[in-house]
Amino acid sequence: MIQIFVLILGLIMGSFLGVVIDRLPKKISISTGRSRCEFCNRDLTPLELIPLVSYFIQKGKCKKCHTKLSLRYPLLELITGITYVLVYVTFVYTIQSIIAMTFASVLIVIAFIDIDTMLIFDRFHIIILIVAFMDAILLKKPITDVVVGALIISVPLLIIANITGGIGGGDIKLMFASGAYLATKNIVVAFVIAVIIGGIYGVITLMNKKHDRKDAIPFGPFLCVGLFISLLYGQNIANWYVGLLFAYPTTWYFFI
Repeated sequence: MIQIFVLILGLIMGSFLGVVIDRLPKKISISTGRSRCEFCNRDLTPLELIPLVSYFIQKGKCKKCHTKLSLRYPLLELITGITYVLVYVTFVYTIQSIIAMTFASVLIVIAFIDIDTMLIFDRFHIIILIVAFMDAILLKKPITDVVVGALIISVPLLIIANITGGIGGGDIKLMFASGAYLATKNIVVAFVIAVIIGGIYGVITLMNKKHDRKDAIPFGPFLCVGLFISLLYGQNIANWYVGLLFAYPTTWYFFI
């Protein structure tokens, strides 16, 4: 029963996050002005703003101009709903789960805006740092783990960026702030997952000729996926990895 409530909460938040994703890059206030159809510019009624439900009732079309609506909006709401349920299942109903949902919400916004604009706004890094501070106080984390977590990935990325120019400053700041929250083990796991997923995506798009080798691909979405997976399962993945190394010591050179 609680999971259903959390899912509904996530769907509602997903609708709000969609407004943030759409308006923030355009420098439009997210707190004023009613939602409108992007095609006929008509103000939407409350019945047209029910998360997930309205899209399917209207058969994916605007009620007035009948223009086909993007599947992105209900997909964003569903992703947020599922994300909230996964966080709840992992952390149960605690302050820690609320902090984790906040972090996950920020990751969703960052990922979608980065896809659209290849930008990550600094305000999101600040929110994550606040989340990291609250979590560190709540769990009484060792300050060394917080500091090392913030630096262990972000500093090497900064060095690589200065040498090659191939990594965006937003990605570096994201790993710094997120490292302060997830701490050392989890941020390393997150980065490895992001590199693997990003590498697979890059190979697939090159094979399908959707991108050229010189095309810039936003790395933020892959980082966000890695960060979320590590938020939920980072410790388990890290423990599995260490256990694998000790179980098969003769194969260490394949993993290090």
